[in-house]
Amino acid sequence: MSTKVGILIQARMSSRRVPAKVLREIAGKPMLAYVVERCKAASGADLVAIITSDEVSDDPVAAFAAENDVVLYRGSLDDVAGRFLAAANTFGLDAFGRVTGDSPLIDQRLISRAIALFRQEGADLVTNVLRRTFPIGMSIEIMDRARFAEAYDAMTESDEREHATRFYHRHPELFRIVSFENDKDLADRTLSVDHEADIARIEKIITALEGDHRQYDCAEICAVAERVGALTEWAP
Repeated sequence: MSTKVGILIQARMSSRRVPAKVLREIAGKPMLAYVVERCKAASGADLVAIITSDEVSDDPVAAFAAENDVVLYRGSLDDVAGRFLAAANTFGLDAFGRVTGDSPLIDQRLISRAIALFRQEGADLVTNVLRRTFPIGMSIEIMDRARFAEAYDAMTESDEREHATRFYHRHPELFRIVSFENDKDLADRTLSVDHEADIARIEKIITALEGDHRQYDCAEICAVAERVGALTEWAP
């Protein structure tokens, strides 16, 4: 029996550090457009969808999805884990991948690798952040929906429902977790948009790319970022 896997892109307008960042324009188009394009370029996914909240503040995200023909689910703003589970149930997924909307350079090859590992290993969770070796902004986690539903029922802390996989990381003994790592440890680098200055930094990287941005993998993006002085150390 085939396993239906969807990639769910978590996006909201109410970011505390950089409000409305997911729709901020970078090199001529909204940041979320890059995320969607890269996720759709991944192999092995049966669905790519944006999941946002049902708050009025996230109507622009819903409008973006409609204008760009992207599948959309709307649910709780604060219960992010519940939003993922409800979306997975609504779309009839057996498993789902978590990608954040502030990762415009997420390497679709990592998504493909995670999906392949999930199908090969029969894991509850496939992750490249159990021990972080990839830059911030290259995170991908694939979860078995049925096991996630069990984990969700056991989540007692608010931060576990705000950060969908935190419960797994706190209780690894309860799950079959398959982790994969980068050849070179770049855990201290960031390619996501967490601060206002990151908008210009990511634009500098994208502008330096020749041709379609999806042609560049994680290592190549890091090389370009270093060449143009735009790969910074992570600052909390």
